Amino acid sequence: MQQVGIIGMAVMGKNLALNIKNNGYSVSVFNITRAETDEVASKYADKNLLATYSWEEFVGSLEKPRKIIMMIKAGSPVDQTIEHLQGILDKGDILIDGGNSFYKDTNRRYQYLRKLGINYIGMGISGGELGALNGPSMMPGGDEEICQKLLPLFKKIAAKTPANEACVNYIGPEGSGHYVKMVHNGIEYGIMQAICEVYDILRNILNLNNTEISDIFDKWNQGSLNSYLISITTNILRQKDPITQKDMVDVILNKADYKGTGNWMIEDALRLGTPISVIFAAVFARFVSNSTLGPLTNLVHSDFTVENRNKFIKQLENALYLAQIISYAQGFEQLSCASKAYNWHLNYANIAQIWEAGCIIRATSLADIKNSFVKHPSIKNILQAPFFEHLVKENLSSLRDTIKNAHECYIPTPVLDAALDYILSIFNAKLPANLLQAQRDYFGAHTYARIDKSGTFHTQWYDEK
Repeated sequence: MQQVGIIGMAVMGKNLALNIKNNGYSVSVFNITRAETDEVASKYADKNLLATYSWEEFVGSLEKPRKIIMMIKAGSPVDQTIEHLQGILDKGDILIDGGNSFYKDTNRRYQYLRKLGINYIGMGISGGELGALNGPSMMPGGDEEICQKLLPLFKKIAAKTPANEACVNYIGPEGSGHYVKMVHNGIEYGIMQAICEVYDILRNILNLNNTEISDIFDKWNQGSLNSYLISITTNILRQKDPITQKDMVDVILNKADYKGTGNWMIEDALRLGTPISVIFAAVFARFVSNSTLGPLTNLVHSDFTVENRNKFIKQLENALYLAQIISYAQGFEQLSCASKAYNWHLNYANIAQIWEAGCIIRATSLADIKNSFVKHPSIKNILQAPFFEHLVKENLSSLRDTIKNAHECYIPTPVLDAALDYILSIFNAKLPANLLQAQRDYFGAHTYARIDKSGTFHTQWYDEK
């Protein structure tokens, strides 16, 4: 009997199955269409990897309690798979959704299968196809006792931090694992867009070619900006198109796609009242890329010139570093709000550790974030920690000057702008919200709080006639 089952033999499912097999576990695989299963079987089948061709054969090949990981497209395919399985699974079996499911769907499935005696785990997985094969970052949520039983397997196949800690930990109840993965993806949106804006400044203000920009990113990747996204950007900018021999990035259409996890995060941020402005800006930047109208005629071009090239590039590095940190800060603030609202009791230091390796947003900065939460576990926002408060003070002028220079040259910087406005707002005790609340009270009698008395108050702003 096999120890683990995998449903879904697309790239992620296949590579995760091989990861499990390569780490000494036996695995059964199944795919609805036979061709994918045949391909895996022809290359990898042995006593530790068994290809199966029906729901019954697949389930029957697994030791009890069965541990089944679904690596399939989110949405109705997951519900259809559950429908196929629920009649042939036994009480106590464990069904794990390793896809990008919406956390509310995971909550619903968790409660439904719980009534049938089947344990349901919603597990966010990040790292792409190479991560699935060599060690992903994993975020399991559901019943804690069941997750603890699965952790030896998960830790074996997970990525490892530089300190050799496994990038997996129990997240919390119900759909919290998929929620944390959703936030991971939102942070990813923010960082990617910030990188693109800095790339745009380098090519349009300094008139650098892609190889020169790649060299700059490569240098930055050796320091505080060390991250997976910076490293792949370095490689992308050096890639040639085999057809035209032009730089690959220059033959790609200037339109960005999106799959929905950023939208989900925004929707929940609106529900929770969380100010994730950087992630908002990044998502909307993708929308704008699909709605551009072409060049604006008769636009006055700036005669801006860079007086000190090295200083200019250093300012860009500092600005990008700060914008990256703001994206993390807003993501963790949303996790804090969700944890309280949904009674999840999330451990933010553990989440930072999970993201230190294996995942798309892995970066050196996550060790600093983890350490800040360890030292200051009660903070809501990482910018409250002394390390990051100092970082803001050190890099704020670089972010401001970078935006000023970009705007002088008519270059849009929506994420950098949002990062700057966010910092200027959260560290400002005298925002004009007092006037806004007075306006609300004027037209809607919504009341207000005072600075000198407790309670709520209303003013009769105008004479009634």
